[in-house]
Amino acid sequence: IDNLITLHQRKCDKLINVKKCLLEKMFPSGNEKTPKIRFKGFTEAWEQYKLSNLFIKSGSGGTPLSSIKEYYNGEIPFLSITDVSNSDGYIYDTEKHISEVGLLNSAAWLVPSESISLAMYASVGKVAILKNDIATSQAFFNMIFDNKNIRNYVYHYLRKMEIFEIWNKLVSTGTQANLNAEKIKNYNIYCPKRNEEKNKISNLFFCLDNLITLHQRKCEKLKNIKKSLLEKMFC
Repeated sequence: IDNLITLHQRKCDKLINVKKCLLEKMFPSGNEKTPKIRFKGFTEAWEQYKLSNLFIKSGSGGTPLSSIKEYYNGEIPFLSITDVSNSDGYIYDTEKHISEVGLLNSAAWLVPSESISLAMYASVGKVAILKNDIATSQAFFNMIFDNKNIRNYVYHYLRKMEIFEIWNKLVSTGTQANLNAEKIKNYNIYCPKRNEEKNKISNLFFCLDNLITLHQRKCEKLKNIKKSLLEKMFC
């Protein structure tokens, strides 16, 4: 069992390193207009866009007053940094929930499923795709897309920025490091001209994410089996 755990952990670590390397080389860096590695058959220069030109709606959230009990423990998921940190990039549910009354009496709003949420405070740059309608605090910048292919591409581009801490140079310093919505909206990113190239890039990274998650789950399952057997096979 220990050998199997080690095997899956090594595979997972290797895949994470492969993904990090590909994120670095399959998206342009600095002033580059094309990446170092591309799929065969694509040679066109990429186009520059402000991030705000790629989504149809955006905005941060808000937090209902914690002193009013009726605002909490409702049916509406309420996103926190912990939820994003503990996720594999997809948010289906959250630790905290708020009520309809709490939603109506705060700046929070229901961000629709398949949107992207980006952390602006604390763990700056952490990003996730919402898989349900979820409300968020003001610590998140939420982006709604009308084109899933573009959403997928932007998500992986933002994952690169998270992993390589690219947002850090835009962070305002103070009592707490944070981004602001205008810096995010005005950030320039490069995109392939052809949707086919966008899709190939997105599909590659989704595939890597799935493999990483698979080995992580196998590893956790084996650890639980080991723990159970340790308990039952010794006096």
